[in-house]
Amino acid sequence: MVLRMNDKAVSPVIGVMLMLVVTIILAAAVSSYSGDLTSENEKASQMVIKAEFSQSSGMTITHMGGDTVNTLDTEIIVSPTKDFGSYDQLRWLVNSTVVKINKDGTVKSWNDPSAFSSKLARTFQPGEVAYVSQDDLGEVQPKTYTSGINDSTSGYYGFANTNALGQRIVLSLVDSSGKTIAKTEVVVQP
Repeated sequence: MVLRMNDKAVSPVIGVMLMLVVTIILAAAVSSYSGDLTSENEKASQMVIKAEFSQSSGMTITHMGGDTVNTLDTEIIVSPTKDFGSYDQLRWLVNSTVVKINKDGTVKSWNDPSAFSSKLARTFQPGEVAYVSQDDLGEVQPKTYTSGINDSTSGYYGFANTNALGQRIVLSLVDSSGKTIAKTEVVVQP
C-alpha cells in the first residue's frame, strides 16, 4: 500500500495567511500614525474681533463672535502696517495689566500676575469689550529700546504720534502656543 500526500492545498492556505499578516501589520502602522496626528493637532481657538484705536480716548477690542478665550493664556500684539514705511516688521506685546474688561459691572484686568485671582477677567467672551484707557496707551506700544525713546510717540512708527493719524496698525490675539486666534487692521483715529 502506497500513500501519497496531497500538497496542492498547502500553497493557497499559506498565501492567504501571509496576506492576512501583512494586512494586520499595515493596519497597525496606519492606526499608530493617525493616532499621533490627532493628538498633536488640537484646534486653535478662533474668534472675530473689531478694534478701534483713538489717540484721545484709547483702544477697544470687541469680541464679535467665536470661541471664548482664556485671557491668562492669550496675548495681544500690535504692529504697524506698510503705512508706516519700513517699520512693518516691528511687533509689540501689549502690557496686559492695562487691558480691562467690564464683567457684569465689575472692571477686571485682562491678566495681571500681581493681582488676586478675583480681579482677573480670565475669559473674553462674545459681546464683551476689552479696552485700554487713553492714559495707558503708552503700554500698547511700550518702550523696546534702551535709549529711553518712548516708541508710542516716535515720529516714524509711534501710534500716539500725530503723524500716525489715518495709518493702519494690526492687532492680533495669540494663544500661549503662538497660534493666532484673531487678527484685524485698525485705523489710528485722533
